[in-house]
Amino acid sequence: MKNDETSVQLPNGKQVPYAIYTPQEILDFKNNPLIEALPPILSFEESYEQLSYLPEYNSKERNLSIHHRYHALLRLSRFYQPTNKTIELELKFSRFLRYGYVNRNPNDKQHTLVLNELKDRLINKYDLGLSPDIRTTSSSFTLMGFSGIGKTSAVERVLSLYPQVVVHKYPLSLFQITWLKLNSPHDGSIKTLCMDFFLKIDQLIGTNYFEKYGNKRNSNSSMVVRMGQVARLHCIGALVIDEIQHLLVHKKSESDEVMNFFVTMINEIGIPIMLIGTMKAKTILQKDFRQARRSSGHGDMVWEQMKNDDNWKVLMTAMWDYQWTKENTTLNEEWMNFLYKESQGITDIAVKLYFLGQSYAIEAGIEELTFDVIRYVKKEHLKLIIPFLKALESGKKEEIAKYEDITPLDLEEFLSSRMPAIDMREKIQMEKEIQAKKRAKKEISILEKVIMTLLSLDIEEELAEKAAKVVIQQNSNINAKNAVFIAMKKIDEWEEQKQKKVMKLDKSASTNKLHDIVEKGRKKQLSARDSLIGAGIIKSVTDDLIL
Repeated sequence: MKNDETSVQLPNGKQVPYAIYTPQEILDFKNNPLIEALPPILSFEESYEQLSYLPEYNSKERNLSIHHRYHALLRLSRFYQPTNKTIELELKFSRFLRYGYVNRNPNDKQHTLVLNELKDRLINKYDLGLSPDIRTTSSSFTLMGFSGIGKTSAVERVLSLYPQVVVHKYPLSLFQITWLKLNSPHDGSIKTLCMDFFLKIDQLIGTNYFEKYGNKRNSNSSMVVRMGQVARLHCIGALVIDEIQHLLVHKKSESDEVMNFFVTMINEIGIPIMLIGTMKAKTILQKDFRQARRSSGHGDMVWEQMKNDDNWKVLMTAMWDYQWTKENTTLNEEWMNFLYKESQGITDIAVKLYFLGQSYAIEAGIEELTFDVIRYVKKEHLKLIIPFLKALESGKKEEIAKYEDITPLDLEEFLSSRMPAIDMREKIQMEKEIQAKKRAKKEISILEKVIMTLLSLDIEEELAEKAAKVVIQQNSNINAKNAVFIAMKKIDEWEEQKQKKVMKLDKSASTNKLHDIVEKGRKKQLSARDSLIGAGIIKSVTDDLIL
């Protein structure tokens, strides 16, 4: 295992940090190592800065080949610009996570008592339930919204602010899992969800809970208790369950069972839970779940489409910088209003329209974004969402409800499907051999880095691309730094060869000129010397004599 002072390598190969304890200002949080090991509470400005992700971009990339610009387009899928709603989500989650740990301090006897009590109840097959003082800070909150509104992206950005696993040294000697995110199974099965829980824990810290407790023959109730035991043992700060609508769209009896499952996890075992879903789940959750669960005080969030206001302008302005068509399209009020109308304020759709528009403009040789290009790609590639957008525009809730669970377009899959028009041979090779695919991805990644570095050094686009390709083709295992160094040497060599060629041509031209002068002189019966003197190439000795 590879250990140092700041981190430890687990048996499964993952490198996880040791806990760094920060003294807390808030009285409720003091002397609790689980809270002290979390990153500091962020101000609004810090939250905005850390949630933003603006990939690298160089406007000179617009002069690269179609193939490379096609790959560069995928950076738009990683682009993330936080809005006021994202900042609010970060604040709520920060509070939700920390208060969930208040009564779960591993330095207190209570922590061990809970683990023992859960174990006894499992062995003796008693009813679930812990004493009220143990469960007082367990809570939950929900995030509901239309598909493509950005719920999952926002939650994943917020979760990325926290190390998922923290190792506490002796005397605590424990793995703290700050959060665990599960996707609801499409079959709506609680048992499948429980099995996924054990599997995710095993993948994180190298345990074998799935083998011990994940057997399908185990009852739901025994799995729930085991989940509680594992969650307490590893101090899970928050259990995040996405696509919750999959668990609630079956018969009422099954939905009731799901509600009981969540209530048990929160109220009886004391695991803070965050539920994410579409509007389809909103009614059931607000009616049944809110009544049964403990009042959280964190407030539920319902995300609808963005308004055409300053937030929209900030998002569009940040996104617009990522443009790879040869012709630059300027962002103005007309474009902002047009994209808002075409996407109805759904951020995921706006980004995809911008992405697909550029993809089509590059592939078709149009090389410019226009309203017609955006309308074409929407009609061609986003057919399924058009009725949904029309329903949103109408504002009729019964119409919106028909379409709110549409599966979004996967940008990587889209590019893969279009790649034959750009580079058929490469795609076939990538699909045939896994190793070749990995190598191709690595080469593309290094190639892009080398080209961008050369562009930043004011090397011409064509020369930068040519040099980078030659170097990487000749050195398959080279890293980006060495590739740039060798590429610069190549460019210098090419420039030197070019200069020598020019000089040689100049010399050759000079020799041919002398030959022509001598030949003309011979026709006039002059010697070579006299011909050159006559042309002013050499001087006559007699011209300098003074008589």
